[in-house]
Amino acid sequence: MRRSFLMLAALAAAAALAAGFASSAGAYGGGASHDTWQIGISGNCNNPTSSFCQNPETGSPELGGFWGWVEFDRFADGTITGDEQVTGCGHGIGGAGSFGAEHADVDITSAHLAAAGPDDPNFGTPGAQVFYIDSNVVNGEPNVADFLGDSGIPAEAGHYSFHPAAGVAFNLQVAFRPAK
Repeated sequence: MRRSFLMLAALAAAAALAAGFASSAGAYGGGASHDTWQIGISGNCNNPTSSFCQNPETGSPELGGFWGWVEFDRFADGTITGDEQVTGCGHGIGGAGSFGAEHADVDITSAHLAAAGPDDPNFGTPGAQVFYIDSNVVNGEPNVADFLGDSGIPAEAGHYSFHPAAGVAFNLQVAFRPAK
């Protein structure tokens, strides 16, 4: 009897925890009154001979990766805001040494949609659009240039992959939920 009671109590506690986590996860991104895009990002550059993994100013290899999540919200008046959490980590050739991880907490205070450019993953698709970030606050600093302009993030839902060389991979997963 005691064993059955403990099992029932444990099951009830697990169900309560699961419901609590599910409701908080479902609440992020606001209600159904506006369009919402959620994007997963992953980029890895571990090929020191690839031009994609070299600093364009110095020509030195910059190896490592970055991973993150972005959300864009478009409201009924057409304004777009968002949120981004991204972390990157670098290392030396052959995996030697670590340059440490860096995190960016980005509040996208203004953005807009415009035509995809030649460097965007959806370029060449008729009507393709990407998000352009007009203003932001990054780790408390306003309008950090690295997070302004063409984000390279398509407005069209789907999976976008770029694997130009061995040891080089960039992936975006874009999900879209329209306003109801």
